[in-house]
Amino acid sequence: MKVYAIVSPYESLVKAKIAELLSTCHITRDAVAVYDMEEATVQEAIFDVSSATFLTERKAVIIKSPYFLTGSLQKGPDHDMEALSSYIDHPSKENVLIIHAPYEKLDERKKIVKALKKKSDVIKIVAPNAFNLLDYARRELTSYQLTFSEQVVQDLLKLTKENFDHLCKELLKIRDYFGNRTERELTAEILYQLVPQTLEDNVFLLTEALASKKVKVAYGVFSDLMVQKEEPIKLIVMIANQFRLLRQVQLLQHSGMYEKEMANLLGVHPYRVKIALGQSRTFKREELDRRIGQLAEMDLQIKTGQIEGEMALELFILGM
Repeated sequence: MKVYAIVSPYESLVKAKIAELLSTCHITRDAVAVYDMEEATVQEAIFDVSSATFLTERKAVIIKSPYFLTGSLQKGPDHDMEALSSYIDHPSKENVLIIHAPYEKLDERKKIVKALKKKSDVIKIVAPNAFNLLDYARRELTSYQLTFSEQVVQDLLKLTKENFDHLCKELLKIRDYFGNRTERELTAEILYQLVPQTLEDNVFLLTEALASKKVKVAYGVFSDLMVQKEEPIKLIVMIANQFRLLRQVQLLQHSGMYEKEMANLLGVHPYRVKIALGQSRTFKREELDRRIGQLAEMDLQIKTGQIEGEMALELFILGM
């Protein structure tokens, strides 16, 4: 049988690929052994996959977290690379070895990695793009026999920050929530009840509403934050930081820089850059500078006792 090496940090996608491989090889879950390379040695796993089976026709051994395939200097058990290399050259005829490397890439300078690339099936799984994630979310929600608006699906992706594993977890939560309920509509209200939101998420929604000039929506988010006893000063700082990000991506886009380059330069998640680019288009450069100045002045006035924090932030929102 073959040796498979799955290279990907996306847990949900890897689980699906492993299930597919096991099904293709006609191996049941009870005939699978998992060896974590941070705890067990690679030679233990090789001994197991090389051994004959007793109750099943064939079995699978999964090697998990093989950090020795990367440039990591992590210390762990004493792994025998020659044992792994020898097995790759002469794999079991009955059993399957699956190496799950939860990393973006392997260190291709290493002899063992070169052997894997030459003698095994290396499967690299990349993250779906936003379009594919939308399509995936729609298909899953439809399979749950739910009705929903396009805006709800868009909001689901925003709340999960276009992270596939996060999206999968929240989809399962939505599925379990509806269960055997007769009412099958996923509304925005239900979505926001089910998917947890951080303070950063709420500030993002507030800033997005301000960027879209949706004062009523922004005021609603602001009111919810006040009910949650969030500090106006903290909110002002976070809103100012978001407006600065809009100003930065605006300038970088004007200089011809791409989203990924911006994310690396600014040290923020690519999703934040993508959203910031969309929001920045509704503002002229001068308006962003003016709003950032207003927030700085507001911060000073609150700290010097010239105005109460909640009132200052309320006036800023209504003034948009």
